[in-house]
Amino acid sequence: MANIKDVAKLAGVSPATVSRVLSNKGNTSEAVRARVQMAIRKTNYVRPGGAKPLVPGSRTICLTIARNSTDIFGNPFFDSVLYGVSSTVEQHGMDLQLAVFHSVERQIEKCVQLYKQNKVDGLILTGILSADKDRLLRTFHEEHIPFVMIGRTFRHDVFSVHNDNLRDGYMAARHLIDAGYRNLIVLTQDTKLDVFAARISGYRQAAQQGGLDAGPERIVQVGPEEEDIMDALQRLLDEGIAVDSVITMDSVMSLSVLKFCQLTGLRVPQEVGIIGFNDAPYLVKVSPTLSCVEMNGANLGAEAFHLLNEIMNEPQAMSLKKNVTLPSKLMIRQSTSRSSFEDR
Repeated sequence: MANIKDVAKLAGVSPATVSRVLSNKGNTSEAVRARVQMAIRKTNYVRPGGAKPLVPGSRTICLTIARNSTDIFGNPFFDSVLYGVSSTVEQHGMDLQLAVFHSVERQIEKCVQLYKQNKVDGLILTGILSADKDRLLRTFHEEHIPFVMIGRTFRHDVFSVHNDNLRDGYMAARHLIDAGYRNLIVLTQDTKLDVFAARISGYRQAAQQGGLDAGPERIVQVGPEEEDIMDALQRLLDEGIAVDSVITMDSVMSLSVLKFCQLTGLRVPQEVGIIGFNDAPYLVKVSPTLSCVEMNGANLGAEAFHLLNEIMNEPQAMSLKKNVTLPSKLMIRQSTSRSSFEDR
């Protein structure tokens, strides 16, 4: 079994330098750190107390999320991301861990521990709350942990794969306008989350181009429960705010909007159009079927793995940074097909 001297010899450094890299202490250049990490992989060196050697065939990837479990399980976006990551990891003969945390503090603590103990070789991050990005990404950089983020960030220079959420918000709103709707509203759980904020900006661009009202009263923040959504829609009607179409931030919310319309006698799509984000099998099992912007979570997950694998194979690539934008797709169904219902 290789020892620390074998690693040092292959990397062309002293054993003390290898020790500093392993413990993340002292001043070590990125170039030296990359050589040491590559030597560790080539020699299959295992630190005392480590779990496994760092060889490609035995690599373990960790998909990590710090959100409430109610925000994750059953969410079609996270389901498809998990499918994309897991299937691609399996194709490459690697292992996958799924780590869900209820706080970013615990996520940071546990992920750093897993990496230092050689239990995982790289991380894929998704579902990061905007307020947590600074601490999370800064810590992983300081610890020199290979990672890729699913989702866009304008304030951090990291490897990431994402959709163009501004374009997607514009596409959803533009579709409604082209279908003849004029009184659009947006239902969102959060107006500050990067993903939602970008979609709202896209909606506003489309509304303004169409000469439509895009005032603040048309961005409605709601709670996560169906009752919250129904109460918000009822308040809009009670206040006399004209509504003939609704953009929701996920497909589960679209179901709640459809239920509200059915309970109140509003016809979909003749009187109210509905479109959301993230496709799901149940959207075509209801009547009318529900339109959406498909975010292709499986493709995001697969591409995130490919980026991470690139970093793990060439650690010096971490200093280059890379962002990949994947296209979304408009899925037009009955809930926004006003013209097909005109004669009914």
